[in-house]
Amino acid sequence: MLKGSKNQTLSRSARKRIIEYIKKNEVQPHDALPTEAAFMEILDASRHTVREALVLMEQENLIYKIQGKGTFLKKRPIHIESGLEKLESITEVVEGYHLTPGTQWIGIEIKNPTEQMIEELKIEPSEKVITFKRVRTANGNLASYCVDTMPLKYFETIPHEIDEESLFAYLEKNLGIYIESAVSYIVPTLPTGEMTHELGVSQDQLFLLLQQIHFDSKGSPVIFSNDYFQPDIFKFKVNRTR
Repeated sequence: MLKGSKNQTLSRSARKRIIEYIKKNEVQPHDALPTEAAFMEILDASRHTVREALVLMEQENLIYKIQGKGTFLKKRPIHIESGLEKLESITEVVEGYHLTPGTQWIGIEIKNPTEQMIEELKIEPSEKVITFKRVRTANGNLASYCVDTMPLKYFETIPHEIDEESLFAYLEKNLGIYIESAVSYIVPTLPTGEMTHELGVSQDQLFLLLQQIHFDSKGSPVIFSNDYFQPDIFKFKVNRTR
């Protein structure tokens, strides 16, 4: 591992543990955080690692510093736990935690399908697909990077942007398509090159990839989605019985 990459990994690990400290000790907005020296002892980490972790948190607007007084919590980290048994949009999940969902559009692209898209969407290689790329937020915090692909044949006109926060709601309202079920896969992954550019995240930051094929009420595959979730914000659970 390169030295720079190792340092980034250590600082992100320290950042995660500082967030755990904030949650465990119920630190409230504008409360003072321990000093760098105190965090060095709490985390058993070097001053450089602690300092870099705090820089990351300051960049994420989680903390702020007052010269001569210390470091303070600006807002509590968000935690969302979503069960996979019920199919909900990201908007519905975020609103279920009484948080405000948001969308930042990256772009809409018409292109030729990949082999995986052809297989999952049951389309011909000659068919075009339309891909929607969005950043989803919860109370202004980066929650996920969403890449949703559909067969172009569903659209009479090409939307330049979608007003609704939820793609499900847009499809139901404008195209009469009701998403009824999905097959989902969860894979830990590193960000794509496009994500590092658009989101400003490091190449070694871990995401949870929720890859899904969504089916309409007739059982036809409609959306092939790759949603990259921030593991610090999102956790997924599955209730299993025997």
